[in-house]
Amino acid sequence: MADPSDGGLTALRAAIPLLTTRAYLFSGGIAPLAEPVRAELTSWVDQWASDPLVHRGDYFGGWDRLRDAFAQLVGAAPEEVAITENTSRATNLALRLLGLPAGSTVLVDDTTYPTMAWAALRHGLRVRQVHRTPGQRAVDAFAAHADPTVSCLAVSHVAALDGYRHDLAELAGLAAERGMRLFVDAAQSTGVVPVEMTRDGVDALVSTAMKWLLGPPGVGFLAVRGQAATGGPLDIGYVSARIGDSYQLTELPEVPAGAAGSEVGLVALPLLSAAAAGIRLVRAAGVETIAARVAQLVQRVVDGLAARGIAVVTPADPQRRAGVVSFAADNAPDLAAHLRECGVDVWGYPSGRVRVDPHGFNDDDDIDRLLEGIDVWHRQRSR
Repeated sequence: MADPSDGGLTALRAAIPLLTTRAYLFSGGIAPLAEPVRAELTSWVDQWASDPLVHRGDYFGGWDRLRDAFAQLVGAAPEEVAITENTSRATNLALRLLGLPAGSTVLVDDTTYPTMAWAALRHGLRVRQVHRTPGQRAVDAFAAHADPTVSCLAVSHVAALDGYRHDLAELAGLAAERGMRLFVDAAQSTGVVPVEMTRDGVDALVSTAMKWLLGPPGVGFLAVRGQAATGGPLDIGYVSARIGDSYQLTELPEVPAGAAGSEVGLVALPLLSAAAAGIRLVRAAGVETIAARVAQLVQRVVDGLAARGIAVVTPADPQRRAGVVSFAADNAPDLAAHLRECGVDVWGYPSGRVRVDPHGFNDDDDIDRLLEGIDVWHRQRSR
C-alpha cells in the first residue's frame, strides 16, 4: 500500500489555492480548480486571442494527448477510448457499442446511476433492478437474477448516494461465467480507486473529468474494450471518418470500429489540455497513494460521525467504500449551508443525506474542521 504521507500529496494540495482558506470536501461533485488546470485554460485562451491558427493546426493533438492519458489511467488502448461531453453521453454510446441483443435484459442495482438504466430502456433493452439483502454480496444478488435473457450487468463502481463500492473482479467473473457484459460507471472512482479494465474484466467504462480527475466540466470519457465493441460504427462525421480535404459525397467512408469511431465532430477544445493537466496531477501523486490517503480520511470521518451518534449510510467495510461518505441528517441542505459558513464544503440532499468526499489533497485538519462545524450546528439547534 502506498504511503499516505507521500510528498506527492503535499504537492497536490499546494496546487489548489482554495485549500488555504477552506476545507473542500466534495470532489465527487466537482473538484476544486488546481493551478496547472487553470494555466492550461488560460494558455489556450491567450493563444486563441493572439494566433488562432495555432489551435486550428493542433485540433487533434490535444485530443490524442487526453485520450492517451485516460487510456493509461484505466488500462485501455488509446483506440478504445473516446472523448465525450459528459458521462451521460458516454453511457448512451457505450450501450450502443456493446451491441446487446434487442429485448435482452440489463441487470442494475441500487448503486446504478439512473442514466445507465434509462439509456438501456431508450435503446430497446429491458431493465431488471436487483436489491441486496443486508450483508449479501452484490455478486450473489446479481447471480440470483442472471438468467439467459440477461446480456449485461450495469453498475456504478462507487455509488453516488451511499458510497457503496463494487468488487469489479467478482462481477466480471460472474459476467464471464454467464455470457454477460460488464458495464461500469466509474465517475466516482477514476482518480481515487485504481482501475485497470483488462485486469478487472470491465467491458465498457464511462467517467468524467470534473470530479476525482481534477479537470473541468464538459469533458467525459468512454472506454470499450475492443472485443466487446460489437455494435459497429455508430453515427458519422468528419472526425470519425478521418477525412482530410478530399472526400466523396456519394460513398460512405470507412469509420473505425469501437470507441474511436464514435467521435463525430469537434469537442470543447479549450477543455482538453485542462482535463489532461488534471489527470497528470492525479498520476503524479499516484492513484494508489491517493486511495490510501482517502481511506484514512474516510475512516476519520466515519469514526467522528459514529462518536457523535450520527448514522452513517456508507458501508462500514473499508473494502466496500471509496471516497464518498454519506450520513443521515435532518435538514441536510441547511446543515451543508451552515458548514459552508464555517469554511467547509460538502453537499446536503433534500432527502436527508449529507455527502462528504475527501480527496488525496485533503488532510486531517479538514476533517476536524468538518466535525467541529457539525458540533456547532448541533449546539445551536439544542438551545
